[in-house]
Amino acid sequence: MYGNRFQFFGLFACLQALIANIVYFYRVRAKKTNYVYLLAISIFYFLICETYQKAAIILMIGFLPLILAECYFYFPTNRWGVTVIVVALISFTFLFLFKLYHLINTFISFDGIFLFTGILIYYATLINRLVLEREKNRLLNEQMDQAYHGLEKMVVAWERTKFAQSLHDTVTQDLIAISVQLEGIEHHLVLPATKETSQQIQKVKKFADQAQQNLRLEIQRLKMTEQQHHRREQQVFNPIITSFKQKYHLDIIYSSSQQSLRLKAALELTKILTETLNNVVRHADSQEVVILTKCNDTKYRLIVSDFGNGMKATSLNSQGHFGLAGIKNTVRDMGGKLLIKSSLGEGTRVVVELPKEVVVSE
Repeated sequence: MYGNRFQFFGLFACLQALIANIVYFYRVRAKKTNYVYLLAISIFYFLICETYQKAAIILMIGFLPLILAECYFYFPTNRWGVTVIVVALISFTFLFLFKLYHLINTFISFDGIFLFTGILIYYATLINRLVLEREKNRLLNEQMDQAYHGLEKMVVAWERTKFAQSLHDTVTQDLIAISVQLEGIEHHLVLPATKETSQQIQKVKKFADQAQQNLRLEIQRLKMTEQQHHRREQQVFNPIITSFKQKYHLDIIYSSSQQSLRLKAALELTKILTETLNNVVRHADSQEVVILTKCNDTKYRLIVSDFGNGMKATSLNSQGHFGLAGIKNTVRDMGGKLLIKSSLGEGTRVVVELPKEVVVSE
């Protein structure tokens, strides 16, 4: 008789372990709770409790908090369904315990169930936030790497362009001057130049002309770097916008002029947009930002609008306020002007107007 009972218990334990593993691996694989899963584990809970009877108290204190925690996280998605499941689980558990135990013991059991449920929800929420922050940091690092490499390429291209311009303005002009002087020397010799002297002068002049041609080709090759690497406005602004969205949960609406920016303009606009969004985060207390760029025959405009605290009219000209001093200097150096419209409680609108030359003609 005892052998049959142990055999039955062994089979039942194996079946329970198998079902528990199936449920566990399904939950891990699914990552998110769904309605079918909640129904399945609730039915499993009912069946096990009916089978275990008095021993089910251990299962209730250990397993029911897991189900309730799952219901808590799934509640915003399916409120009515989750409410029905929770009411059914609690009612069944209360009646089941009240049938087997005293009312005081039933309430004590429920205290333990609710305590463990609260602990599970707290730590699950905490771990979920840590995981999300880790993922956000990973994405931000990727964005920063992309932005860094993009800026690095832009800076290199800008330096190559400046170097090419410097070569054109100095060495090329010097070689031209050498060629002209050699011609003058040949024509102004007091005595007729010997054949060897003429050949040497022509050889040096030919060498200078060849060096000048080679230098022009090298300058052209250096300048082609800037022409080949178009800095689309979206490629400049999108990494910054994505970073602020992920880090500060800003709702940013971006409408692009679909233009390509010159290298120096792209670098300066990167700093301007970053500083403007930093001001929104630090001072505006606005979760919504609208970024708009426009381009016409004479002007390129970057417009950043928020719907936060705003500023007094007397504060707009204060040095260093909201970090505007640096933006003003940058815009002024680029030959543009900075317009700020703001009032208390109605948000702030920052308009950067730059010459059309900041845009690459395509």
